Amino acid sequence: MGKVDKCIYIYIKLIKGITYMKKFNLAAVTVAVVGSLTAGSAFAGTAACFEVYKGADNAAYLPADVDNGVDAVNVYGFATTYAPASCTAQSELATGVDATAGNSLLPTNEAKIAYELTGNLDVDFDAVDGTDTDLQIVYIPTTDVPPGTLITMKLTGATFDGNSDLIHLVQYDQDAADGSFEAVASSDGDVDGESTITFLTKSGVTIGAGTRLVFSRVSSGAVEADIDPVGIHIENTGCTDPDSTETVTIAATSAVTDGGTGYDIIGAVSSAQLVADISAQFRTFVGVTATDGEVNAESKDAFNNDIISRTEFVYEDSSTDKFTLKQHQLITAATFVDYGANNAFDQSVDLDADDYLSTTFVTDADAGASVKAGIFDLQNASTGDVSEQIGVETGVLYGTLNTASPYETQATSIFTDGIADDGESYPSALASDTAYGQSNTVYYVLENVAADGEYGVMNFNYAHTPEYTLEFNEEDTLLDHCTTSKNLHNVDVNGAVLKVPYAYDTANNWIRITNENSEDAVVTMDIFDEDDHTAPVTVILDEGVSKYSSTLYLADDLIDQAVEAGFTRNAEGHKRYTMTFTVTAPSNTVHGVSVQKIAGGVDRVLPVLDMNDWSE
Repeated sequence: MGKVDKCIYIYIKLIKGITYMKKFNLAAVTVAVVGSLTAGSAFAGTAACFEVYKGADNAAYLPADVDNGVDAVNVYGFATTYAPASCTAQSELATGVDATAGNSLLPTNEAKIAYELTGNLDVDFDAVDGTDTDLQIVYIPTTDVPPGTLITMKLTGATFDGNSDLIHLVQYDQDAADGSFEAVASSDGDVDGESTITFLTKSGVTIGAGTRLVFSRVSSGAVEADIDPVGIHIENTGCTDPDSTETVTIAATSAVTDGGTGYDIIGAVSSAQLVADISAQFRTFVGVTATDGEVNAESKDAFNNDIISRTEFVYEDSSTDKFTLKQHQLITAATFVDYGANNAFDQSVDLDADDYLSTTFVTDADAGASVKAGIFDLQNASTGDVSEQIGVETGVLYGTLNTASPYETQATSIFTDGIADDGESYPSALASDTAYGQSNTVYYVLENVAADGEYGVMNFNYAHTPEYTLEFNEEDTLLDHCTTSKNLHNVDVNGAVLKVPYAYDTANNWIRITNENSEDAVVTMDIFDEDDHTAPVTVILDEGVSKYSSTLYLADDLIDQAVEAGFTRNAEGHKRYTMTFTVTAPSNTVHGVSVQKIAGGVDRVLPVLDMNDWSE
């Protein structure tokens, strides 16, 4: 007779004795008996425990660092009773303690699943990796559980699935002692599609404290390899970001005798146990530092070569700048990481040709028609030159800025390091994850792309901040990455900028620009007709501003020069024009004034805006 059966037998004897004991306190007896089921050590524990771990499919399982004194088996310590009254994992035991199945729990080795997969994912723990790895869920009450007890189990982050609406709790058959197992509790009610299910313990069977009860879709078997782990369904919503994490946990939330109408068994109730860890598989644009560059508004480069103003960036090919600043390119390195490449997950996404990094190359001001975005896979460690260009989408090398539709770059080209011995290293920001991720560094460029050997005039004072998302072809099941943005390039100019908000097409309107710098300055002008709504035309003015000097520009002469450069003059001469002057001298050494001559009256001074530190 088991301990619980003996207890119930005594209880019945006591009830019968009431006939002869008129003053016997029935309530005291009930409390005494129930209390006996929550006291003691091996008989009544403080909480139920779980073990969750992975092993080979239908094969012997025993962790290399665990010796429980028995032959390798599918279920750790299946035949061994767990003795403590509380839950103690091996990792919590002091050095030198005998970490056997009798006095410790196996450390958790949960399923690891890529968040991107979990839009609509069935997970069969009989092949948690999709091929040949089992995941076992083992429930261990630390109190004897009598027949007819109703045990409630709750999953969070998932529902049960693929179990034919029936799950068993099976124990090692101690009587047969031949490796076989039998069910001592089975689910009662709906299972699949539910997150909370109940188990009813078998009639006539008392589950001893410390018994390892394994979740199984079959109720019995001749050997442990016959145990059939259960299945779950995960359905997360929303998009993925690098910090997306979810967990699946299981807990025994209640255990009540007499089919749920009796007393609570504290030692059969557990805290939440981790079953599956879900995290993002891909990280994009890791370790990015935006490149700050300047458009060269001068007529000479750093090597005193003649150039056309504003067709090149400022560059010197110094030891540090050569990796980011080039004659016609600004270069920014970005690292992309795939955590699924080195088996960090039991289930992960395999990228294919239909998965894309969808990108719109956004600038917050017009960069100029000839300025494009490109991607390269290799940078020379000596010169800083980039090569092995990756098309922004199939058949397209460079991306136009600020397009209505994004470019679809093949994700395999971005995440896969297709060049051996390219000198790339794993990003330092993720150094702790080196063992799990595969990284590839690519180089995003903002480039003045020549057309028929001619370079266009570039604008400045803007930021290049692409908007992007990682998109998968299985739209119904995979969770695309959230659309986000990353600042890659900031473009300034090596000079002063003066803005004349309005000027008239007349010799009676003039602009005077003063250069207090010790070198002569080149002046370019961007002009548009405020009624025409077309993009400005850029003009390199015939006359610059000498050092320590001023130049007076008549408004109609400026418009004449603009017409020669392709500008269309407004037929009505009284219309107003907006002009922006770029002067190749330090900002604080340049200032200007705009004046309109009034016949028979006082000349009118018109506003001129600048970017100087000092106030007017």
